[in-house]
Amino acid sequence: MTRNHISGVSRRGFLAAGSALGLILPFGMARAETPVKGGVFNLGMAGGSTDNSLDPRAYTQQVQRVIGVAVCNQLVEILPDGTLAPELAERWDSADAITWVLKIREGVTFHNGKTLDAQDVVYSINLHRGEDTTSGAKSLFNAIKDISVSAPGEVTVVLDGANAEFMRIFSDYHAMIVPDGFTDWARLTGTGGYTLTSFEPGVRAVLDRNPNYWKTDRAHVGQVVLSVINDGTSRLAALQSGMVDVINQVDRKVVPFVTDNPKLELVRSPGAVHWTFICAANTEPTSNNHIRQALMYGCDRQALLDVVMGGLGSLGNDHPISPDSPYYNSGLEQRLFDPDRAKFHLKEAGLENFAIDLYTSEAALPEAVDLSMVYAAKAGDAGLKINVIRRPADGYWNDTWMKQPFAVSSWLNRPIDQTFSLIYGTGSGWNESYWSNPRFDQLLAEGKGTLDFDRRKEIYGELQTILHNEGPSVIPVFADFLDAKSVRVKGFEPSGVADLSGDRIIERIWLEA
Repeated sequence: MTRNHISGVSRRGFLAAGSALGLILPFGMARAETPVKGGVFNLGMAGGSTDNSLDPRAYTQQVQRVIGVAVCNQLVEILPDGTLAPELAERWDSADAITWVLKIREGVTFHNGKTLDAQDVVYSINLHRGEDTTSGAKSLFNAIKDISVSAPGEVTVVLDGANAEFMRIFSDYHAMIVPDGFTDWARLTGTGGYTLTSFEPGVRAVLDRNPNYWKTDRAHVGQVVLSVINDGTSRLAALQSGMVDVINQVDRKVVPFVTDNPKLELVRSPGAVHWTFICAANTEPTSNNHIRQALMYGCDRQALLDVVMGGLGSLGNDHPISPDSPYYNSGLEQRLFDPDRAKFHLKEAGLENFAIDLYTSEAALPEAVDLSMVYAAKAGDAGLKINVIRRPADGYWNDTWMKQPFAVSSWLNRPIDQTFSLIYGTGSGWNESYWSNPRFDQLLAEGKGTLDFDRRKEIYGELQTILHNEGPSVIPVFADFLDAKSVRVKGFEPSGVADLSGDRIIERIWLEA
């Protein structure tokens, strides 16, 4: 059932949405030519800061993720068509969705010469478990009651409850496999297609091809130079001038500059990344649900989709599940801009008008400032005065996110139980709004352990209803991923997981001879 979907994006829906505008590089194109080995691949990226660490527990931005999956492998991989594929876990099995037995791939070596074994896997996963872990994925991996080496080359995982989609947890970008006992994160070592030659946080990284890579059909280019270019205008200029071969997070305003240039191509990956205005539930004034509801009804999401996104996305309904998901609750009324209902909720909160600061930054998404400004301009009709405060991209995730009552955020496409657990589960390290709802937590636990798809869909539908009516997030739109590349870059496979081929661009592409 759900194994034919990637976090709720079906292959059929993925292709249909892409072909509608004719911008996407279709599946199959990437493998139509024989890969060429060698060359230097220059990648210009938004999503890096001077405070970035390559400790997988600390990953928050895309530069960290892209380097991570180039240097390390994971137990499983989400392929561009949405299927779950073996990586370092060669196969797995479970009779009850509680106890899972994983067979670890043989004949794989780390960059330091150590042979991969089951204990490396146990150590790597335990980095994200326990009360003392600093991992952003703590709430996901604490569902593991026990993990152990059960035989040579075999790991047994016991969960605290049944989870039919458990193996997808290992595709989370924190779950990098490193050698047992490894702690030298500035010199990240893995089993991946590339070795880390140098890393200057927020500036640059250089990676060289691993000549002993066990995937013989991946890791084609000889060297990768990754430059952090957080400014969108500078990033596009670097691509146009040939300084870089690929850029991520293309601003929708500049799409014509890419599509009209015969030397460039736009890569559109229709996905379910959702853009969010976080309303902190642990502090006034956003702890008041009437205030949150007013902010939801005071958001002209159609204007955001049309004006800011150029139609490259779809409407959100104040919960994180996109319309393409098989779990999507289509019975919920689509919330639209309604100044009268916003004013009603303000009145219920004892207010006639309401003013609040909205913190925003391009660190969250290229259009964050424009998105915030259009939101603020329209919200005035609903009695809402939104004062937009722009923060620099560098450090935003540490000094603003989860520290201000009202701020911009964005979330990648994830398996549905991960989405609910990470963002809204009580006690989650990445519960950005500090929201807590016992009924939500109870249903979430039940949904994870339900093997029947129809019942699971019913449960997840109710979770969407709770978030729609009581939740902490104004989720106005789902955005397509937009990358741009030189025509000499081949093998770029669009993915609904994330831009840059689901973060895995480095090992997938090659350069035209």
